[in-house]
Amino acid sequence: MLNKNLIKELGLENLPPEQQEEISMETGRVIYQNIVIRVLETLNEEDSEEFEKFLDEKSDNQDEIYEFLKSKIPNLEEIINEEVAKFKSGAISIMKAAFEE
Repeated sequence: MLNKNLIKELGLENLPPEQQEEISMETGRVIYQNIVIRVLETLNEEDSEEFEKFLDEKSDNQDEIYEFLKSKIPNLEEIINEEVAKFKSGAISIMKAAFEE
């Protein structure tokens, strides 16, 4: 949903579906990285080490990662929403600036 909205807001809905999918995948990857960075800043040292081990073992299971983080960070949803909004705002600003030049 976010990716479709972002593609529409950036005016990229006329791109071929393959390019839209590529943009969606890259967008998700960047947002995920931003969330992980923010989470690592939030966790205490012990939980951070536990999270790193958890990622080594289960890096391919997004649901388990989410549940693990949710158990350690009470405001995880808030962090996710903030990072998504930040990315979306930044991407829209960059695209608008690019088209104004």
